[in-house]
Amino acid sequence: MATTQLSVVQSPTTGASTRVEGWECGQVTPEIVWKGVVGAVRAVIAGDDQRELIKITVGGDVLSDHAVMPAPDGSESPDEWLTRMQQKFGAETPILLYARELPSHERSLFDLLVSALGRPVFEEHGLVRGNIDIEVFLGEYRATPGGIHREQCGNSHFVLQGRKYMHFWHGEDWIPKTAGWRAAEGDNAIDPEEYLPSLQVPEVVDRGTSLIASAGEFFTWDPGTWHVAETVGPAFAVNIARYTRSFVPGEGTYPFAAEPDGRVSIEWLEGYRDFLGGGADLASALASASAYGLVGADPEHKETADLRRVAVSSHARRLWHKSGGSVHVAAHGRSGVFSASVLPWLVGLADLQYGEECEVPVDPDTRALARFLVENNSLRAVQGLA
Repeated sequence: MATTQLSVVQSPTTGASTRVEGWECGQVTPEIVWKGVVGAVRAVIAGDDQRELIKITVGGDVLSDHAVMPAPDGSESPDEWLTRMQQKFGAETPILLYARELPSHERSLFDLLVSALGRPVFEEHGLVRGNIDIEVFLGEYRATPGGIHREQCGNSHFVLQGRKYMHFWHGEDWIPKTAGWRAAEGDNAIDPEEYLPSLQVPEVVDRGTSLIASAGEFFTWDPGTWHVAETVGPAFAVNIARYTRSFVPGEGTYPFAAEPDGRVSIEWLEGYRDFLGGGADLASALASASAYGLVGADPEHKETADLRRVAVSSHARRLWHKSGGSVHVAAHGRSGVFSASVLPWLVGLADLQYGEECEVPVDPDTRALARFLVENNSLRAVQGLA
């Protein structure tokens, strides 16, 4: 995915930065992101309401009626859902649909995010040990419900449709002494957030920085940055929140370091395993790194008995490290162990462009590796020859 820097603001006191960049990726469409929202809706209707998978705010009220949710059969587009809500509650009423943990409900969205957004988001900003949330914001509103707030996560906020402002404030010197602070409660408390509910944006907007992004552009801001969004008409955006467990920019991240062909050093991998903690082993650490820490639904079963030709179907690197006569390979969140004899073919894949095809050697070890990569959506079988 190509990106173009449009506007950068650096805080002179905290060193934190906020910016707007352009991005080009025709595969990241409102339609495929919306599939993740519909999957979350189905989960909620089925009784899975952990961590507020879907939250609909109308005016100052949070609505839990399933009837106001997007159609669970996917027959309703984002525009159609918002139009229905505005007809029901009034065109001037602030409306926001918030959805989270979307890759857990739609594997194709998980694969797309790993492929298209991994390098500009995670390879640039580093891996995290906390959770990574994929969120959607759809609606028309003057300020994000809850108002000015900050989180222990870095954010990359991609505008899919419409336009929106993001108002930012760095540090704490700008906050009036009379302002009340409130910590997040309930399901969100696992990922600490803080709010300034007594402050209205017009009162303090001149103390911060306001940036605007349109479809095809995205905001980036550091953990601990106070912010609030404001749409310019209807807007649809997907946000990648990388939880660092700290309000301090730069804390809680581990630099991504892989060679162009996907090789990682054992020292880097051991360091990442230790960074993750929680009893992670090298295989699970390599698997996690290959998906930048994202977690998604299991891949669908593919028939891969007789692979002869494959094509590259992901921009993400296929990570590997050699140990004795074996090579450990990981792609899109899964890892496996193969004979080191597969390395010439594996390394050669890095020279191929997205969509480019190549033959699969007939030896069983390379065929096994090809099956693994196809099953985990790093490669795809070329139809008619597989």
